[in-house]
Amino acid sequence: MKKKLLSIVLAAALAVTCLAGCGSKEDTKEGSAPSEGKNTSGAVDMSDIKIGEIESYVLEDGGWCQATHAGVVAAMENCGIPEENLITLENIAEDQASVQAAAEQLIDAGCNVIIGASTGYAGYLSEIADEYPEVTFAQWGTETEGLVAYELRSYEAMFVAGYVCELMSQDENTQLGFSASMNEFSVRTAINSYALGAKYANEKATVKVACADSWYDVDKEKQCAQSLIDAGIKYMGMEATSPSIAQTCEDNGAYCVGYHVDKKEDAPDAVLFSFTWNFAPIFEEIFTDKANGNELKALYYEGGECAKLTEFSDLVPEDIQKKGKELQEKINAGEVQVYAGPLSDDKGKELVADGQTMDDNTILLQDFFVSNVECAWSK
Repeated sequence: MKKKLLSIVLAAALAVTCLAGCGSKEDTKEGSAPSEGKNTSGAVDMSDIKIGEIESYVLEDGGWCQATHAGVVAAMENCGIPEENLITLENIAEDQASVQAAAEQLIDAGCNVIIGASTGYAGYLSEIADEYPEVTFAQWGTETEGLVAYELRSYEAMFVAGYVCELMSQDENTQLGFSASMNEFSVRTAINSYALGAKYANEKATVKVACADSWYDVDKEKQCAQSLIDAGIKYMGMEATSPSIAQTCEDNGAYCVGYHVDKKEDAPDAVLFSFTWNFAPIFEEIFTDKANGNELKALYYEGGECAKLTEFSDLVPEDIQKKGKELQEKINAGEVQVYAGPLSDDKGKELVADGQTMDDNTILLQDFFVSNVECAWSK
């Protein structure tokens, strides 16, 4: 997309924070299930929909913000919404004053759809949603009062990622690595799904997690990758934004799975493939419901075209590529369930009984680590 979009950055008082999946305000209403949203205030001509996008970092971050923004732009184009109807606010901190100031600035500018791309914004946006019933607030993450929640079921693709990495690693080391950002439910889901995929390939496979405790920190992410490599790990997954993990792998003869967007260009000799987000179908549905005056509801998508892996690079042997694709086909056909029992956490507590399958809400809102994960957050 070469179209130039309007981008407004708030003043320095709105401090920089970072994002690689969701926000740091821990799991707003984590126990809540998807439910019906609020009623829209009536039909609106598509050309009159004006969108405000709140991002916690810069649009070209190479990760979460970039993927979110690309989805907004694509959905606008598909719906015929003029490009000048988008206002983006970058570098918005996840605190009440910053989020409220950002939302009010967008509302004053005429925005009638506001997208909060981080769960760290949810509680604050929820507090002001009732004051502006004509505005639709769409929010990544779990269901929160007054907001239209959206989230992708990413666990199937991450399961395949762990499976492929273990097939490549097991002759040398049955332990994989995972470089993680924040201790948040979507990150835990990525870690656990990757670990379960590894275990599907090899019952003895384990996953060692290195934690940056930051949504975006080039130095910390580099240290995470290096610590895993120094521990003898050659293959790792990630849930992070900066290019440093892939580049550190490349510098050390190790390999990784990219995340958020295709990371191949960051380190072509290290990135096996990437997990990518495609939010366009979700935003398109939100814009269409707004235009038609439909009731606005939580949108929880299966993996498919919204959360998927890129094509395998030549670094992945053809026989393993074939096995990875076959596993994805089995998942799509319902022959393989990622969170099927028997399944226990890393403390030995039963999560899913034999013959049962974990419910969607528990999968989306994970507060555990599965038995073959080694992570400091679990101490």
